[in-house]
Amino acid sequence: MTCTPQYRRSIQDVLARILLLSLFVLLWGCSQPTPASPPLEAPEDYVVADDFSPPNMAWGRFDAEQSAVYALAGELYLEDQGSRAAVSAPLTNYEYADVTVKVQVRHVQGEVDNWMGVICRQQDDDNYYLFGISADGYYLIVKVEDGTSMPLVEPTFSETIQGGKETNTIQARCRGSEFTLWVNDQQVAQHTDDTFTAAGNVALFADAITNGATTTVAFDNFILTSP
Repeated sequence: MTCTPQYRRSIQDVLARILLLSLFVLLWGCSQPTPASPPLEAPEDYVVADDFSPPNMAWGRFDAEQSAVYALAGELYLEDQGSRAAVSAPLTNYEYADVTVKVQVRHVQGEVDNWMGVICRQQDDDNYYLFGISADGYYLIVKVEDGTSMPLVEPTFSETIQGGKETNTIQARCRGSEFTLWVNDQQVAQHTDDTFTAAGNVALFADAITNGATTTVAFDNFILTSP
């Protein structure tokens, strides 16, 4: 588009344009997401720490027709826009067997009947462990083997989880055959399983449970340590 400068404008025209521009900036700013927490304070023994500001290229990001992963305003956003599978963002070039992940997550918009959380020991797209909470107050631990989901801890409601668009802190630990989940610094689940013992990828994920439904979540203040 070619813009031709106008050197002669009435004072009324200038004032009108300034008013419209100010209104646009105000509305645009109000529509933008705000970071969910203050700057990250990582412990001394951290292995990876990320507050997503600026965006870290170690996270897999993409923009597809029904899903997207992107960094914005100091958070990592995951969008499930009707896909039939969970949307995940792997921490590329890192593999761990025993690991503890602590991260903040909030539901931004869309379906509250969702799952959002952490994946560990991911061997490939069809084999991994998953720790999740939902925006309507449930948690679970799942093993996915050869593409089939098998709950290690069934979906369970907990008042520890802050519902709606509140920020929750998830801490997931994979250590040997023991898998433990904390929410907002309270342990809510633990289970043992020895199916996957080798090191694998760590990832963040979001999933709208109902086929065709949408959900968007934002992660912040990711800390990975060795348990």
